[in-house]
Amino acid sequence: MTSNDPIQPATVLPGSVLPQAASPAQKKKSAQMGPIRINLEAFGVAILAAVLLKWFCVEAFQIPTSSMQPMLMGDTGAGVHDRILVDTILPVLRDPQRWDLTVFSYPLQKNQPYVKRLVGMGGDRLRLGGGNVYQVVDGEGGKRSYRIERKPDDLQQHMWKNVLPLRSQIRGSTKLLGNTLAGMPGRLFSDSDAGIQVGLDGTRAVLYFKDPDDSGMLDRVWDGYPEAVAASIRKNIPIDAAQEIVPDVRITATVTPAQALDELSLEVDVVRPGHDRLVFALTVKGGKGTLQVRQKDAQQVALESPPFDCALPADQAATLAFAHVDDRMIAWRDGEEIARLDCDAFATRDGCVLPTVMTKRGYMGLATQAADPDKLSLPINQRVTPQLAFAGKGKVVVGDLRIDRDQHWTQSTAPDVIEVPQGHYYMLGDNTLQSIDSRGWTAITVGVDKDGYIVPPETPGARLVRGNKRPMRLDNPPDRDETPIPMLGEDRIVMIDEYGEVLNLKGKVGSSWPEQVAFLKPGGVDGRDEWVAKDATNAEGISFVRREDIRGRALLIFYPTIPFSWLTGNNWPNRFGFVR
Repeated sequence: MTSNDPIQPATVLPGSVLPQAASPAQKKKSAQMGPIRINLEAFGVAILAAVLLKWFCVEAFQIPTSSMQPMLMGDTGAGVHDRILVDTILPVLRDPQRWDLTVFSYPLQKNQPYVKRLVGMGGDRLRLGGGNVYQVVDGEGGKRSYRIERKPDDLQQHMWKNVLPLRSQIRGSTKLLGNTLAGMPGRLFSDSDAGIQVGLDGTRAVLYFKDPDDSGMLDRVWDGYPEAVAASIRKNIPIDAAQEIVPDVRITATVTPAQALDELSLEVDVVRPGHDRLVFALTVKGGKGTLQVRQKDAQQVALESPPFDCALPADQAATLAFAHVDDRMIAWRDGEEIARLDCDAFATRDGCVLPTVMTKRGYMGLATQAADPDKLSLPINQRVTPQLAFAGKGKVVVGDLRIDRDQHWTQSTAPDVIEVPQGHYYMLGDNTLQSIDSRGWTAITVGVDKDGYIVPPETPGARLVRGNKRPMRLDNPPDRDETPIPMLGEDRIVMIDEYGEVLNLKGKVGSSWPEQVAFLKPGGVDGRDEWVAKDATNAEGISFVRREDIRGRALLIFYPTIPFSWLTGNNWPNRFGFVR
């Protein structure tokens, strides 16, 4: 029998003689391993397994920045830094898919892993608008149409960001009426332990989201967090640039009428300059519900679903929810979906960007500043108002009222049409106002002469160097994501090229730094003989990630987790779980 033969079970034939057992003297003494050797072998196997897992299955990363919050946390002020496991074998088995949380090599610094959400595939022609992602379709005569890329339902469930009651909680308010919410007419509404009471007298009554302290339904970066984390972010972050109103909203409320209502409507009222007013609504009347789009005077029904059962019996609580999201309306009752209706013809992709100006504080704020510089006042013709409307008589109690908004990708610096090359992908950060992603990745190219000086790229004999454009302020300490970095007093410029090599170059920054990446020519005098490094964005090799640079998909948050997050005083403990 050779060593490659399978071992067969032994059999004893009738009349055969069993082999005798060997005597103790004939037995060969077995080799013994000491505890040190056993532990060393176990340790070595563990290291080998970890290396194999790292290279062939999973890899661990820490999230250093806030660009993917709240899905992945990297917030120093809030004291939450997630550790994640990344599935590195999946890109070998299949191509990346839209909406994947993707880890990849940053195109302008390939040794640096980034994590973003993949929203654009090779061959796509995309446009960002109203917080959503659209495919651009060119028709005859240059006429354009759009097709929305809707998020899957399971992903959408993770994308909702709470606005109410969170915004009241972080301000320490115990009441919703009067600030975060308002009633019209006000005499019909009051706060109670059970919720908000509405005393209907036959007139139409509206309970609407107001929130002047945080400027209404805007894309505020502290929405969607636990109270302690949101309060910390709100305290440490100034008013954000490139603000947009958010038309994708979900309203949830438990309604208990003392007697049958004539009508109840959960509504998202959208007003934009240069566009018809649109009201997206779940309307319940006569025991039946419909999904509606009303326009112009908010009374003209432009689109309506078939009616569905949705009775609201007297003295019985019913939990209703309504969402306008991704150009679609969805209704739920007691947690079960009861209707949905596409409303693509009434898309809200335009008219959401608010006008901005540079303020004295040095940030971009709304052109219509309030008297308090820490508050913003919205233009009267540009706002989104979630609301509940009632008609009938008798008392109604509204409890567990909750308003959430969708993840909202701002247009920011993205081009009007994003053309994704074949074999490439377009990446966005979920925390869109604090994410430098495919919309803003910018490369600069400089020349380096034979003496190591930074010179204009067109200089004869100069070696071309391309790298990331993210210049630091001269009075700030260096940050690992910023480049080039001037070494003041040393006439040196540290620059990281697109392959991750750190270059120590000779040169001086120009007078317009960091607004412009400008340098003095060798031998130049301060303020004269300056040149500005040319930059480029929205181009292959800069704003798009190649297929071969995809490293994996974020799979699991393994820290913070109880009890370790308790020991470290983490503001958001027990984040252990799979990510979507």
